Amino acid sequence: MRKSFFLTILLATAVVVGGGVGEAASVFAAQTNMAARDYQNHVHKEDIEYAVKSQLMWLFPDGNFRPNQTITQADLVVGLVQVKGLKEGEAIKDFPVGHWAKSYYERAVKDGILKDVAVEPNKVLTREEAAYLLINAWESVRLTRTKKDSEDHKNRSQIVYAVATQMAVVKPGEFPNGEKTNLYDSKSLMTRGEAAYSFHQLHIDLTGINESEKLYSQFRSGLKLTNKTLSGDIPSSDKYFLEIKLFLKGSKVKDIKQIGMFTVDVTEAERMDVRVVYKGKGVCQEICVTL
Repeated sequence: MRKSFFLTILLATAVVVGGGVGEAASVFAAQTNMAARDYQNHVHKEDIEYAVKSQLMWLFPDGNFRPNQTITQADLVVGLVQVKGLKEGEAIKDFPVGHWAKSYYERAVKDGILKDVAVEPNKVLTREEAAYLLINAWESVRLTRTKKDSEDHKNRSQIVYAVATQMAVVKPGEFPNGEKTNLYDSKSLMTRGEAAYSFHQLHIDLTGINESEKLYSQFRSGLKLTNKTLSGDIPSSDKYFLEIKLFLKGSKVKDIKQIGMFTVDVTEAERMDVRVVYKGKGVCQEICVTL
């Protein structure tokens, strides 16, 4: 069972310059050997390289990424479809004839990415408008918001997202009447560099969830209960570890930490919780399951 929390996305730091739209019918042609020209010293250089290598975004024919160029709804939708690896779509009505992103929009519609969002592929997005699409995309992954959350957001003129993975900082009224006050203003336009950051974080998150679930499934399928004795095999991983707690009567807790085969008496056990935790970073990827 996936842990439910409100997903937050950083939409930060790049300076906004002129608008732009997706310019190629086949945007994900092989580009890995093209020389990077305009993002070598950019704050989101690592994110841009990841996004291009993973075919979440693309370089332009001149080999540039244009990190400070604004992003259209179509650009963001295409990236989210790529991040989630969506393959199936459904027909979309009143879509611009011949638009390069049609097949991506069909997949986005089926997935719910465009829920309660007007289809305007050529519209240049503010950070707040982009945030709605990002949150929609993660609804099916992280159960990111409740109906009440959605209604609350509709009633706020500004939403400011902070650097975090399990909480959102909402500051209603800090930027009154949509007035642009600084680079973090949610009413400012989103850039390609910022989108690369968001796609990078979301792709890592989804990859971590999928890998964690495989590890957990491997662990759970090997569990055996015989005469109040639980046995199993805790798999090893270079990227993750299993954190296992056995809750006993009398508010006692027993940790099971060893890798490999284990046997434990569960006569006094009430439940066992398992977390798959990502190693090596301050914030973990995790799923929580009660057996």
